[in-house]
Amino acid sequence: MNKKYLLTAISAALLSTGMITTNLSPAFAASESAGTPAPAAAQVSNERQDKQAQTAERDLFKVSDDALLSMRDMHSARLAIFNGDTAQARTYVDAAVTRIDAAIKDADKYALDIKAPKAEDTYIPFNASLTVLDTLEPNDAKAKHIAKANEHLHRGEQKQALETLKLGEVDVAVTTELLPVKFARTQIAQAASLIGAGKYYEANLALKAVDDAALVQTYAVDATPKAKHDSAPSAQE
Repeated sequence: MNKKYLLTAISAALLSTGMITTNLSPAFAASESAGTPAPAAAQVSNERQDKQAQTAERDLFKVSDDALLSMRDMHSARLAIFNGDTAQARTYVDAAVTRIDAAIKDADKYALDIKAPKAEDTYIPFNASLTVLDTLEPNDAKAKHIAKANEHLHRGEQKQALETLKLGEVDVAVTTELLPVKFARTQIAQAASLIGAGKYYEANLALKAVDDAALVQTYAVDATPKAKHDSAPSAQE
């Protein structure tokens, strides 16, 4: 199973700032090579780089492909029910059952250590994006760091991209959707049974309950929740 790291939507998010193609002005380019910064400025710069480098070393949480695909199949099943294509709805629900079973099997790899409404369940991310905050003030310096971050993303270097954005003081936030997989498995299986019994309206409601139970949460990049298995105490503690 492929494991997708976060940042699936950063390019679109950065594009929305209108700064992707911004070039450096001659004045900024000249000031960058004007000489060695004053000791105080150099110290501040070094401290900031050290701090951001430490942040970049943290692995961001991963997104479950199986959970994402189970949600897509579930949505397709609801649309098929709405369109009266009940045979197609059953095909999609069966596919969703297979996917959610796989997601539950690997849930420990993705589960986040969060306070969740269903405490007995396991919440795993099935979608995530990185967006530039509305407080962004465009300037040549930020444009340079955004362009460099895009270069890192093109090479799949997510942590380096985040470090570059932080060094450029480009504020970003992580928005993720979390799925309670045990509840989802029960509801999807129930929907399959209801479709088999010809109860399509009830099947749609069972699937809708999964959508209603999903969480959408936003975090600062340097305050994303840890994976549960990383938060659990070791046997020696």
